[in-house]
Amino acid sequence: MITSLVLASVLVQDRQDAQPISTGQVISPIGKHVDPGYFPCNMALSPDGRSLLVTTAGHREFLSVIDTKTGEIVGQQDFNGRTDDERQSLYFGIAWGPLSGDGRLVYAANGSMDSVTECKAMPDGSLAKPLRSIRTAPPAKEDALRAQAAGIALDSTGGKLLVVHNGTSAFTDFKGELVVMDLKTGQREAQISTAGFPLDVKLLTKGPQRDRKAYVTSERDGVVQVVSLTEGRVVRDIKTGSEPTHLMLNRDQTRLFVANSGGDTVTIIDTRSSRVLATILVRPDAVRGFPGTTPLGMALSPDEKTLFVACADINAVAVIEVATRELEGYIPTGWYPTSVAVSPDGARLFVASAKGIESLNPNNVPDSSNERHPLRVMQGTVSMMPVPSRKALAAMTEKVVANNRFAELARFAELYKTYNPGIEHCIYVVKENRTYDQVLGDYEKGNGDPEICLFPKEVTPNQHALAERFALLDNFYVCAEVSADGWSWSVAGMANEYNQRNSRYNYAGRGREYDFEGQNNGTAVDLLGLRDVSEPDGGYIWDAAAKAGKTYRNYGMYTAFGDATVTPQGTPVSEDNKPTKRALLEHTDLNYRRYDLAYAESPAWHEYANPSQNQLKEFGGFKSRFEAWKAEFDEFVKNGKLPALSLVRMGNDHTAGTRAGGFSPRAMVADNDYAVGLLVEAVSKSPYWTKTAIFVIEDDAQAGYDHVDCHRSICFVVSPYVPRGTHDSRFYNTDSVLHSISALLGMKPWNQLVAIAEPFRFFAKTPDNAETFTAIKPAKEIIGEINQPDAYRSADSARLISRFQEESLPDIELKDILWGAIKGAKTPRPPVRRNVQLNEQDDD
Repeated sequence: MITSLVLASVLVQDRQDAQPISTGQVISPIGKHVDPGYFPCNMALSPDGRSLLVTTAGHREFLSVIDTKTGEIVGQQDFNGRTDDERQSLYFGIAWGPLSGDGRLVYAANGSMDSVTECKAMPDGSLAKPLRSIRTAPPAKEDALRAQAAGIALDSTGGKLLVVHNGTSAFTDFKGELVVMDLKTGQREAQISTAGFPLDVKLLTKGPQRDRKAYVTSERDGVVQVVSLTEGRVVRDIKTGSEPTHLMLNRDQTRLFVANSGGDTVTIIDTRSSRVLATILVRPDAVRGFPGTTPLGMALSPDEKTLFVACADINAVAVIEVATRELEGYIPTGWYPTSVAVSPDGARLFVASAKGIESLNPNNVPDSSNERHPLRVMQGTVSMMPVPSRKALAAMTEKVVANNRFAELARFAELYKTYNPGIEHCIYVVKENRTYDQVLGDYEKGNGDPEICLFPKEVTPNQHALAERFALLDNFYVCAEVSADGWSWSVAGMANEYNQRNSRYNYAGRGREYDFEGQNNGTAVDLLGLRDVSEPDGGYIWDAAAKAGKTYRNYGMYTAFGDATVTPQGTPVSEDNKPTKRALLEHTDLNYRRYDLAYAESPAWHEYANPSQNQLKEFGGFKSRFEAWKAEFDEFVKNGKLPALSLVRMGNDHTAGTRAGGFSPRAMVADNDYAVGLLVEAVSKSPYWTKTAIFVIEDDAQAGYDHVDCHRSICFVVSPYVPRGTHDSRFYNTDSVLHSISALLGMKPWNQLVAIAEPFRFFAKTPDNAETFTAIKPAKEIIGEINQPDAYRSADSARLISRFQEESLPDIELKDILWGAIKGAKTPRPPVRRNVQLNEQDDD
C-alpha cells in the first residue's frame, strides 16, 4: 500500500553561499528550501494557485504538495513501497483534476508501472490516500519492455485522461504512443501512434479546438506533434529544435511554449494555426557557439509579460520578456533545475533543483545500508524565492555568468596558443567506478584517507607509481554519478536530460532499461538512421576529432552488449562487440573485447598459469585486452600511423564482487592496474613516447567511499612533458581531461561544459621526464586470489552482478559487497572528519 507521509521539514533557510560542484561550476542557491524527494522533475500549480504539486524520478520518490504562501510541504505521499512484485514509482507526468467532494483530484504518472495514480488534495493541501491506480497499457508480454507512462493531461470535463508512453523500442516499431483513457470506466478509449520517446502532452481545453487538439513532444525526433483526437491520429509535425521536453500553455491557450533541451531554445507556437511564431535562444552570449544550457520547465508571470525557464546545465532560471522575446537575465538556483512555477500574486518563484543545494557530498558516514551511494546522497530540493527586481536581476545575472566560468573562455583562447609543447597523440583510458580514497587513500603525499582505501599500493602498484612519477591529482572529480551517465560524461563531456532523468530512474530499480552507451532499449539506433535519444546535442569526442580532421581509433567504447540488434523485421543491425555508432564503425578494433568481467585485462593470469574456471580464455585470438591493443599499437609503430586519438576501455576494476570461483575484487583490480602499467610501458618504449600524452580516469566513482566527496576520483596524466613528481591540488574534473585532449590535438570544444573546464596546467615545454616506464607485475597471491563460497555476500554477487554490462541497482549493492569483502562485514564506515571544498587552489 502507498502510505502517507507527514510534512517534510525545511532544509535550509536563505542559503546564498557559493558552492563549487563537480562539474566545475558553482551554485548559489537562494531562498527557502524543502525536500520533495530525489530528482524532482516536474511541478504543476493548482487552479486556485494555492498549491504546487511536485513529482520525482529518483530513489526516494514522493508526490508532494507545497503551500505557495509559505513554501512548506503540506502534503506528501510515499511511492517507495512495492505492489504485486514491482516497485512503486513516479515519472514526470502530473495534473490537477476537478473538484471532488471536499477536495480536488490530482493525477500522477507511474512510469514503468504503466499506470496513473489518482488521489485527492484536501483544502489544507494534504494528500489523502490514493483512490485508485489507472492502468494505461496492457500487461507487457514476456521479454517486452514496459510502456512507461510519462506526460499526462485532462480534458475540460475531467472525464478523459491523456497519457503518453515514453517507452520506445523495436517492440513498438521505434514509436511512442498517446493513450486516451475514460476515467469513468478506467478503460483505454483510443491509442494513437506518435514519434519516438514522447515525454509531455498538452490538451487544449479552451477555444474552438477544446478537447479536440493535443500537442506531444518527442525527445528523440525534435518535433512537437499535433494530434487530432477527433481523427485519432497525428496530423502535423512541428520542427522545434533538438530534444523538446516540456510544454506550457498560456492562460487563454492561444500560445504553446516548448522547451528544446538539446537546442537551448524555447519555441512559441500559435495554437490556432499550429505555426511557429518565434524561437528564443536561452543560451548565454558568452557560449553562444556551444550547446549545454538545457532549458526544461517553464512558467509565466500572472500578467504573462515574463517567461521563466529552468536551465538545468547552467544552474539558473532564464528570464525572458515575452513581448520583445528578449532574454533579460538569469537567476541562480540549486544544482540542475528542472521545473519552475510562479505564485498567483507574481511575488514568489519556485524552482525544483533535481540534485539539490549541497555541493559537498562525502559518502563515508557510518551506515549499515547503501544510503551513501551518490544517487542517494544527492537529494533534491524545491526553493521558494522572491521574483527579483530588474536591478536585482542584473546582479544575479553577473553571478550566474561567474558561477559558470563563462569569462574563462577568453583566457583559454590565449592558453591554446602556447598549450601544446609538442604532443601529437593522446591515449584516453577510461576505467570503472573507483573513488580517490579507494585507490590512493594510502598514498601519504596526497589528501587521502587510509581507512577507506580498499586497493592500496600492494594491489595497485602501477597506479601508485604513475602518481608518484608523473602527476598526483588529489582534487580531481568525475562529473557523473553512475555508469549510465558516466559514459556520456566520459566521452561527450555532459549528459543530456533524457540521460540525467533515466539514469536515476533506472538505478532506483524501477524497471527502466539500461538505455545508454549508444543502445536505446537494446537497439543501436544510430545504425538504423534514428537519433540516439541519449546523445547530447554537441556529440562525442570522436565527432570532434572527425570534424577537426584528426585520426582516431576505438578499443571497446560504445560497443554493443548482448545479442545482435535487429529491426522489427528481423534484419541484423549490430552484433555483439560491434560499435553502436556509425562514426565508430571503421575506427574500432573488433578483436578488442568489450566490457566483460570474465575476460582478462592483462596477461598476468595466464603468465602465472592460474586463470579462473569462469574465465573467457580467449577472444579475437588474444588472451587479454592489453594484448589486443598492443598488437595494433605495434603495427602503428611499424607503419608510423598511430592515430591522433586512441580511446581505450579497461573495466575490470569494476570487479564482479565475491561470486564463488571467480577472481576476487583485489585480483580484478590488480589485473586492471597491471594492464594500465603495461600500456604505459609499451608507449614509453616506442618512438611515439615524446609525442604522446596518456590520460587515465574512471567513468564514475559510485562504488566506494571518499572522505571529501562522492565524485572525487583518480586521474593519471602520463607524458614526458609532465614534470617529475608533480603534485597538483587544483580542481580538475572529467571535462578537464576532454578539454586538455581537445586543446592538445587542435579540436574545438563541443559543448559548454567542456569549454569552461580547466585544462591541466602542468605540461612543461620540454619532455624532460622521458625515461621508460616499467610495469610492475602484481604479486601472485593477489592476482590469483579466488572468491570462496563463504565470501561476504557471495550468493548476492552471483545473483546481482552481470558479467556483460554495468548494472544499475546491483552496482549500489556492489559498494557494500566490496567493503564487506575487503574490510570485513562488521567493520563500520569511518566517520566524516573533514570536508575539503572543491575550490581551485591556484598556486600559479
